[in-house]
Amino acid sequence: MSSFSGEFIKRPVVDVNGELFGHLGEIVIDPRSGEISEILVEVIPEIDVSKLPWPMNDGLCCVPAQEVAKIGSSISLKR
Repeated sequence: MSSFSGEFIKRPVVDVNGELFGHLGEIVIDPRSGEISEILVEVIPEIDVSKLPWPMNDGLCCVPAQEVAKIGSSISLKR
């Protein structure tokens, strides 16, 4: 993991209403384009992951980069 992505690991990930969805576990970069392809989120236990629109992989929710609205002190999702 590069130091760039390391700065963001464990930052809160919030939904469109500003409610906590989880914490950033990893950033996935497309090796061909160099762009972020998805973020992997450690979802909080209160959320039923079976109802999420994104797949789970090894306990992390795979959220496509297109679903990210903003990255700052927290990571905001579009929904």
